[in-house]
Amino acid sequence: MATTQLTVQGPYDLALSLKARASFSPGPAEDTTALRIAVRIDGKPVLLEVQQAANKSAVLQVSSLDDAHPERLQEQAGWIVLADLDLRPFYRIAENDPIIDPVARLFHGMKPIRPATLFEMAVDAVIEQQISLTAARRIRSRVIERFGERTAGLWIFPDPETLARASTEELRACGLSGRKAEYINGVARNVVEGSLDLDQLKNLSDNEVRSIISGIRGFGRWSAEYILIRGLGRPDAVPADDLAVRTMVGKYLGDGSRMTAEQVEQTLKPFVPFRGIAVFYLLVYHRLAPDRK
Repeated sequence: MATTQLTVQGPYDLALSLKARASFSPGPAEDTTALRIAVRIDGKPVLLEVQQAANKSAVLQVSSLDDAHPERLQEQAGWIVLADLDLRPFYRIAENDPIIDPVARLFHGMKPIRPATLFEMAVDAVIEQQISLTAARRIRSRVIERFGERTAGLWIFPDPETLARASTEELRACGLSGRKAEYINGVARNVVEGSLDLDQLKNLSDNEVRSIISGIRGFGRWSAEYILIRGLGRPDAVPADDLAVRTMVGKYLGDGSRMTAEQVEQTLKPFVPFRGIAVFYLLVYHRLAPDRK
């Protein structure tokens, strides 16, 4: 068994962050006391578990029953929980807004939970295009169970090599449209062949990432922004074309009606460079706050 510790930028509330993630995933209730996820580390399946002390300490306990190097466990866990995101500057900005400030106080320490890899994020972005979250999660589960690997009772997301070999017909059998099946197969092939280095995106500016992602077949502005905020953890990125984003920003920061993408971007200007985090907090508030209006 391998164990180590991970220091995260505080404040951080793991249980609240897991509860927020679960609110976007319709289905059976999830355990929000610890993060348990199956991943690949150095090509090997690993069951990763992350826990936080009851006092909301900034030091997380990371463990695995598998033989994995502690530094690699730290790296993977830190990526998933957005360990390097400092929320304090966002909270200082939020203090100036009568709507966002109480929401930020209610969900103090909450951060998004990231997919384990950028490839998984890219596939998620394709799956979720123009369909409900419920439908997307159902299709995603089918893809994972058809092409993924199971370890310790949990599924590991399929790797690029596996999805590059998958036929369009096999992918469509999971509920994907023909076009989406082609897009997923295509991005997997690009990664395998080396024409697309997703890890390189970590070192690029937001605009450089937008340019690269938008150049991939099947990926447009929405996908680029979604990968920026949810995959790369860039706190200022906002998929302003997203219907839910336009609805929630209009509901809570506007006159109650759905905004245009341009109106969303204008309304969120006071929250630069944390516009994406502000939207995340509004979306979670709408799902979890018992007194929301």
